[in-house]
Amino acid sequence: MEHVEAQLRAHGPHALARDATVALASAAVVAFLVLYAVAAPSARLSAEVGPVVPRPGSTAVVQGRVIEPDGGGLKGAHVAVRRAGRVVRTGVSDNAGAFRVEVAGSCAVYDISVRARALGSTITAAAQRQLCPGDALPVDVRVLTQGHFLWIPGPR
Repeated sequence: MEHVEAQLRAHGPHALARDATVALASAAVVAFLVLYAVAAPSARLSAEVGPVVPRPGSTAVVQGRVIEPDGGGLKGAHVAVRRAGRVVRTGVSDNAGAFRVEVAGSCAVYDISVRARALGSTITAAAQRQLCPGDALPVDVRVLTQGHFLWIPGPR
């Protein structure tokens, strides 16, 4: 209390009100930043793998699309097809988010993974299926977001 009285004598009541206002505003900014850090938007990938479709040909095909939350295609997503832990083939999604990876070889169980960048994070999705020459495997991947309850002005 002595400090407050000394400040009043030295600077007057307006300085005390100004200091209190600055302190409250600073506390509000810190609280907002903490809230944003906790509730910041996050993203994950969800992969929907359809049934294997027979097609003519001597290779298996993994094909599909990576879709952003707004429904547009996500360019630059990396698709990797592995057999027994080793990468067999890779591909990258185009401007429309479409990808197609042809896999040569015999019937085997393959691991299919998709890796993309969204909201500043690298996110992945994976599936495992048996593929044989002549099989086509449709894979649709969607970026899902959470934590978008804060309104942030500007383009999306």
